Amino acid sequence: MAREQAKGHDNGQTPLILAMQRLYAEALRQGPTTREELAGKVGLPHPVTAEAFERLVALELLEPGGPRSDVYDRRLLEVAEARTLAPLRRAVDDAERRLVTAAGEFGALREAQAAAEEAGHRESAAVEVRAHDVDPMLETAAKDCRTEVLTAQPGGPRPVHALTQAQERDTAMLERGVVMRTIYQHSARFSSSTEAYAARLSEAGAEIRTLDLLFSRLIIFDRRVAFIPARGPGAVLIRHRDVVSYLVDVFQLAWQAASPFESAYKSRRNGFVVPDVQKAISRLLLIEEKDAAIARRLGISERSCRQHIASLMAQLGARNRTHLGFLLAGELYE
Repeated sequence: MAREQAKGHDNGQTPLILAMQRLYAEALRQGPTTREELAGKVGLPHPVTAEAFERLVALELLEPGGPRSDVYDRRLLEVAEARTLAPLRRAVDDAERRLVTAAGEFGALREAQAAAEEAGHRESAAVEVRAHDVDPMLETAAKDCRTEVLTAQPGGPRPVHALTQAQERDTAMLERGVVMRTIYQHSARFSSSTEAYAARLSEAGAEIRTLDLLFSRLIIFDRRVAFIPARGPGAVLIRHRDVVSYLVDVFQLAWQAASPFESAYKSRRNGFVVPDVQKAISRLLLIEEKDAAIARRLGISERSCRQHIASLMAQLGARNRTHLGFLLAGELYE
């Protein structure tokens, strides 16, 4: 039996499919029979057998029949297939028709919007997008993108679920020949998930760099539409050409100052990330008292922030935080 299962896997069949095949074949041989009798004949583990039996019932290949409610009879494959697939095909055809109709309507409305903007009506040049609408709009903008996408992702390491969600979208753009440039903060180098994501995208053609301090999140598609954070939950969609052009310039300045993304090992070996972070902390200490706020700006943990501050105090011989601020201000204005 193990050899049969291995053979099935080689053919791309799952244990569930194998169990369904064995149960249905046995039902064809036996005729009306009980669930327990069928399961006993195939000799497969109970969990997979139970799941396979339920799938056969759902596909209407097995149905209750006869005077006893626990007896199941087999139905011809062609009959069950027609009963199951026909409504599904109708649903797919209906969805395709609705998709074509809606796409045509939105295309016509987009032309009207473009004409209004050309005539000087800028009401839609900046639109606030609710939080639950941001991801669908990013997906649409990514699918429409044809030349370039610029992204600034502050906050250090990105959550795994966000990377997983973005990977398919970003890979599809790169495969279409879209130029992709992304800036993270230095702390993202020390996240294994972000490092792996960056390596995959770099292999596909993306360019990724890091910076000590970074402005708020920014995504620009084809230099014609940009997304920036809103004051509350959600984002602001910007179409105004002059504003988008300005945001591109801001990104370009940050890009020129950023360093190519490298692994945590290479970053430690090259030895520039920690000094950069400490320089940024030095600047922030002069305008911000709370360690938590400084840590958020740099995308690092509060504990790491305190360790860097302690290192700075040791380097400068500061007796306390006030003395450290005095020494840093002296260095800054020398």
